[in-house]
Amino acid sequence: MAKVNISEAARLVGKSRSHLYEKYINTGAITVETDREGRKVIDTSELIRVFGDLVCGDNTKDTVWDSQGHDKSGHKDSVISALQSENEVLREYLRAKEQEVAWLREQVGKTTALLTHQKDGFGVAQGKHWWWPW
Repeated sequence: MAKVNISEAARLVGKSRSHLYEKYINTGAITVETDREGRKVIDTSELIRVFGDLVCGDNTKDTVWDSQGHDKSGHKDSVISALQSENEVLREYLRAKEQEVAWLREQVGKTTALLTHQKDGFGVAQGKHWWWPW
C-alpha cells in the first residue's frame, strides 16, 4: 500500500501527531520506516492493522477505507492517483537499477578481458616480467 508521512497518518486515523508518537510509534505498536530522503513514513497497511478503517477527509466528503483497503465511500480517485504515482516512482527506480546493472556487467566484461590478456602474456616478453630489471 501507499506510504504516508506522520502528519498524513495522524490525519488518516483522526489522532494528533503527538498522540501517534506517544502511544503508537515510541512504543513500537506502529512500524515507522525512513524513505530515500530520510523522512519518516508509515505504510497505510500498518495504520489499517492498528486502527481498522481509515478516514481521508477533504473539503467536501470523507473517504473511508476498510481493513481490506477497499474504499467504503466510493471515492477511489485519490487512492488510484496515489498508487499510480507510487507505481511511476517505482518504475523509474527500476529503470535506474537496470541501467546500473548493465553498466556493472560492462565493467566486469572489460575487467575480464584485461585479465585474460595479461594471462596470455600480452605485451610481455616470454619469461620476463615488467618488474624484473634484467
